[in-house]
Amino acid sequence: MAIIVDRDTNKKIKLPDVVRQPYQLTANFVKFNFSAGENRVLVRVLQRIKVHQEIDYSPQIDLNGNISLQFHYRDLMLDTDNAKERLDTTLAGLREKTLPISSKMEVDGKEEETVKLVGVIEKPEWTLSRSHVKLNLDAGFYGFLTDLSKGYTEYLAESSFNLQGTYNIKFYYYIRQWFDMGGRTVHSLQQFRNELEIPDNLYQKNTSSAFKQKIIEPAKKMLDEIADVSFNYSEIKKGRKIVGFTFKFYKTNNKAPVRHNVERIEEIFSLFEANFTLSKEDKSRLVGLMNKYQFSFLKTLINTHFFDIKDNFEKMHDLPNAVSKVILDNYEHIFKKDSE
Repeated sequence: MAIIVDRDTNKKIKLPDVVRQPYQLTANFVKFNFSAGENRVLVRVLQRIKVHQEIDYSPQIDLNGNISLQFHYRDLMLDTDNAKERLDTTLAGLREKTLPISSKMEVDGKEEETVKLVGVIEKPEWTLSRSHVKLNLDAGFYGFLTDLSKGYTEYLAESSFNLQGTYNIKFYYYIRQWFDMGGRTVHSLQQFRNELEIPDNLYQKNTSSAFKQKIIEPAKKMLDEIADVSFNYSEIKKGRKIVGFTFKFYKTNNKAPVRHNVERIEEIFSLFEANFTLSKEDKSRLVGLMNKYQFSFLKTLINTHFFDIKDNFEKMHDLPNAVSKVILDNYEHIFKKDSE
């Protein structure tokens, strides 16, 4: 669990494990065009909002209509990411973002449905040493995040924080929204397109195969390795044609993701980088393995079973899966050795 110091109360705060976001944000996550980095900032903001609600604290709105929140720089970044300049780009993107929020206004004595354009943050500010960053949230956006009257999605903050890829995050929110139902049946490819916010001009040819290869399978792989929930699925067919999907949701065996020691993460990466090229996705999924197993266990595994990992990789062309297979094949033996 992340710990921060609240600038207004000067007290250490344990950020809550579980947060809620308005359903309108869940339903329009892709439409609102949130990147993975922007989603991480959003998760931390939602955690701070929940802290304010739990202690019955009302943040002050400044003369410019903003609410100021201060964070440590590293609290807004993945453990695997040491490029603090990347966060600068994320903050700049959030400053440019304007969201069309459903609202209401009175016209000639009658209440009508409206769309209100709401900014996200104004003038983010950080120290030259990049130790701390101050976010000035638009009060309208803050109000949008705290208004759960039209429904909400509840999820594990660190699961969302550690995910990469817009549709992987969207799929996580999709599962959390319907998790209590045990699953979700989409009876047509158009329904799946609508619910996952896939643009009509995307994957027009071989649509069902494209959905599986580009959306469903990558999401399942990442959620299985990192998140607290994931899914299995089956195809709905008419004759030989795939017309929809049935999803069954389940809780994974992943521990609640934690903030890892950066030096230990880099040590694991360096063991691999001597012989493999690690992508961002590889690093994120390897951190997912670190959520499951002790550092010393993984280090022992890499040092003593390197050639097994290499052999698996040459067959799979997927390093995290190659490591997972070696773990499954040798877990009991290595675990006993590691525990001695």
